[in-house]
Amino acid sequence: MLEYQNTTIHRKKRKIVENISLSLPDGVIFGFLGSDRDAGSTLLQASVGRVKPSFGEIVLDGEPVTSPGSVYLKTGYMAKDYGFYEQLTVEEYYEVFLALYKVNGRYRGRRVDEVLNFLEMEEYRGSFISDVPKELRPFLCLGKTILHDPSWLFFDEPFAGMAPSYRKRMLDYLWMLWEQGKSLVINSQMYPELPSFLSDMAVMEGGRVVISGTVDSCYEKALKESPIRMCVLEGMDEAVRILRENDLVERVTVNGEDVILLFSGGEKEEAILLSQLVEAGVSVCRYMRDPIDLDQLMWR
Repeated sequence: MLEYQNTTIHRKKRKIVENISLSLPDGVIFGFLGSDRDAGSTLLQASVGRVKPSFGEIVLDGEPVTSPGSVYLKTGYMAKDYGFYEQLTVEEYYEVFLALYKVNGRYRGRRVDEVLNFLEMEEYRGSFISDVPKELRPFLCLGKTILHDPSWLFFDEPFAGMAPSYRKRMLDYLWMLWEQGKSLVINSQMYPELPSFLSDMAVMEGGRVVISGTVDSCYEKALKESPIRMCVLEGMDEAVRILRENDLVERVTVNGEDVILLFSGGEKEEAILLSQLVEAGVSVCRYMRDPIDLDQLMWR
């Protein structure tokens, strides 16, 4: 389990992350979304020990990620800026990182084979990185991220600048890694493929989490904040009185026959409200909540 415990991160006297508390279970596919991608990026760096929280802690499997130990072996981090050494071949590039992770020398060649086979990039093993097509370099970085077989993988803007076909290819690889038992944490802007890919999410604004949970629960919560629109053919005065007396109605706006209200109740409470209107003789011909999608959650 990965835990953010009242995590706050300052940078040059500015709060980038403010008092984040989240628990991510093993096997999650988690997305940090929203307009404040700098906060998500900084959280990912802190999750692998690159940035130390100003307050609070980040704990992986009961051990703070900043403490000396083996936590770094459990995590793989794919930065949005790849930092390639273009004068090296792909094999040499991977060998450097395998050595840094103290992977046994006799196993290194086999591990390079496994990763390149996984990425379907065996043909580039002896190529200089400068000769690898630019659209394929994110996949080389993905390979570097998984070389030491970590259980938690962190991806900062992994789809940035990708054409849809390559974005799908990246998602396919991430899905296969999840099927192998990896836990995934992604900081990303919105793409059409993401809603069906993520299991859990948090929307960041101003360094804070404004909504979090499973994707379905976030939809449900956001839907409750979406306005209800109805058309009242008869009994407008009675309708307005009933609505304004309801503790779950926050605001009522009338425009001719149209009524717009903010209602914080769920489906059961909505049904009760409609019954009250009908029993009072109010004629309602249209009733619906404004639709909402994941993109709206991000840019709310």
